[in-house]
Amino acid sequence: MHRTVIQRKRVRGVRYLREIASTIVIVTTIVIGLGCGTTEETEETLPPAPKPTAKDEAPPKVVFESRTDTVAVDHTVLPEGATSGGRRSAIRFMVQIGAFKDPHLATGVQTTARQRYHLPVLNDYNLKYGLYQIRIGFFETYESASVFKARMQREFPEEYKDSWVVQLKR
Repeated sequence: MHRTVIQRKRVRGVRYLREIASTIVIVTTIVIGLGCGTTEETEETLPPAPKPTAKDEAPPKVVFESRTDTVAVDHTVLPEGATSGGRRSAIRFMVQIGAFKDPHLATGVQTTARQRYHLPVLNDYNLKYGLYQIRIGFFETYESASVFKARMQREFPEEYKDSWVVQLKR
């Protein structure tokens, strides 16, 4: 007999909780309905929109340099009788003039260097470091790249003071 009393109390408790839950749903629906407003608002009744300020303006659209430079290819033929063991690996040198996190700054440096020297200027993104590396020229020897780097540093000492020669293997 004791079990049936407990079971009845449980059933009553569950029914009571269901009633409370349905009441909450109904009240919430009414409150939301009242909060949304049932009257139609026109443009005349709405307050004027605030004027945008300088800090509310949308950021400028990101535009990346996508022009491809053309590079002359050297088709040197190995002397007769030379064994290359397959295709010869081409080692080239470039002068790195900067590495930047900001893509706008990197594109600006690339464009300026291209206009000044009329040489191929590459803008490579390095995933490991998260940097845009700007490199100029394709040189056959380290010495010719060093001479060009010295020329750049002489002509624009503040802008290219930290440039260095890098080796590329194709």
